[in-house]
Amino acid sequence: MSMYSSARGARLPLALNSFSILLLTLVIGLPVLAVILFAIFPRFNELSFTGPFSNFIPQFQDRHLLSAAVNSLRLALSVTLMSVLFSVILGWMRSQMTMLSGRFWDVLFLVPFLIPPYIGSMAWIQMFQFNGFFYQWFGIDLSGFLFSFSGVVFVMTMHLFPLVYFPAANAFRVIGQRYTDVAKIYGAGPLQTAVSILLPLIIPTLLASGLIVFVLSVEEFGTPDILGSRFGFEVMVTAIEEKLTDWPIDLPGASVLSLILIAIATGIYLLQVAISRKYTSSVEDQTMEARPASQPGVLLCSHLFFAVIALFAVILPLFAILSSSLMQTVSGGLHWGNLAFDAYRDLFSPDNDALDAIYTSLTLAVMTALITALAGMLIAFTLIRLKPKGKMLLDLLSLLPNAVPAMALSVGLILTWNQKFLPVTPYNTILILLVAYVCLMLPYPIRMLTSAMKQQPDSLDESAAIYGADLIRIVRTVLFPLMVPVSVAAGCIVFAISTRELVASLILAPAGTETVATYVFNQFDQGSVSSGMAMSLVVILVSGVFISLGQLLAKKYTG
Repeated sequence: MSMYSSARGARLPLALNSFSILLLTLVIGLPVLAVILFAIFPRFNELSFTGPFSNFIPQFQDRHLLSAAVNSLRLALSVTLMSVLFSVILGWMRSQMTMLSGRFWDVLFLVPFLIPPYIGSMAWIQMFQFNGFFYQWFGIDLSGFLFSFSGVVFVMTMHLFPLVYFPAANAFRVIGQRYTDVAKIYGAGPLQTAVSILLPLIIPTLLASGLIVFVLSVEEFGTPDILGSRFGFEVMVTAIEEKLTDWPIDLPGASVLSLILIAIATGIYLLQVAISRKYTSSVEDQTMEARPASQPGVLLCSHLFFAVIALFAVILPLFAILSSSLMQTVSGGLHWGNLAFDAYRDLFSPDNDALDAIYTSLTLAVMTALITALAGMLIAFTLIRLKPKGKMLLDLLSLLPNAVPAMALSVGLILTWNQKFLPVTPYNTILILLVAYVCLMLPYPIRMLTSAMKQQPDSLDESAAIYGADLIRIVRTVLFPLMVPVSVAAGCIVFAISTRELVASLILAPAGTETVATYVFNQFDQGSVSSGMAMSLVVILVSGVFISLGQLLAKKYTG
């Protein structure tokens, strides 16, 4: 029996649990509840419960919104299928490579995570638009492809497929060569082995990771807005943004769409969790790793295919970002005489708005990292060690940020804090961005610290208690020092991601306040491509450094 069992009814555990629940309720519970209440009761801001569900029928009868909903699902399904297809092929090829060459491609395929989707979309515009880089090199105008449904699917797939590739490659490694060897003995050919043996074994992995891609595709705002707006393609998140920014502002309509978005994302997330839990096993200890292929032709084809994917997923976007940031004028084309570092000098000049955007983003990112790291440590300790009464509610609230899209959260925060009857509100101040960032980033430290806390044996706490240490001293001298490195790692990752957050910044930023993400978005929208791309490259480099640092610390201290 745990030493905390007898303390679960004591004041301190209950106080920590109550504080954790209160914190999560304020940050995430109230916005989600506000979306639900305003969707059902359109006049809830007047504290009126009249006309329940009266706003649903007009929204569902709007063909424009129905088309946006269908487009969201169609886009998410297409991106998921393409990501799974590429990842199955790449994962199998990865299992045929040597460890050294395979790791090279693994590192390269981490780069898409560092490029925010909205920046990647801008890079592809520079690459494929009329008179873009492809047109200058080959005389080929690919703007018709880019500004189409297929183009949006392509750009999003190149960004999201690594989420399926890494689990798929690991699954092929875990399956190993044993099943393939047995199939060969019984006369099965390569195709029959792949269809009858390998695919069924990795389907749970593909389903779990594919569902994550599906949710992220449904939630994605940047790519559909930047590319889709060029050919009249609208999805649910862009429809919500339109209701919030176009006059007359339609908050009830935005709340209905946000509720649908939350329902879709939550349902898919719960399905993904269920699949992951059901099919998680210790097969790693029971199987042999795949042997590298001995046929030179197989290896050559594998490396060529990897090179082609890396070209489109990594090299071309980075090249477009770097080249565009150095071009003095877009119309001048890509040649040495048109390249200079003017955009970078302007970026850090005292009279440029970019410095204010950088300062705002860095301040918000630091505060978000500190708050989420401390909150994550408190929630992890309460869930894993104390396990108090009411744990189920805390567990539910801690999982909720994983399933709430940024656009729906932004709507919920507006509905929660933009009310006349509130004596004090963070709305229309920079604090509303901090609240949004904390909610969006909480899953990272909670997940990392919960995992790290589970790895610390209860015997550490019990040994300290035997020598007379009370609960506070155990936390301060035993658990806290062990959790600090993981908290720092989580904070680094949160800091990196916070500096590039677009949706919440775009919807909630008060007038006159710009973050790095909104600066890039607005500069590109206004035609200042070099300034936007220079800031984009800075964001990517900062993200890469801090995410790498966070991953190294997490790997070192959690195993």
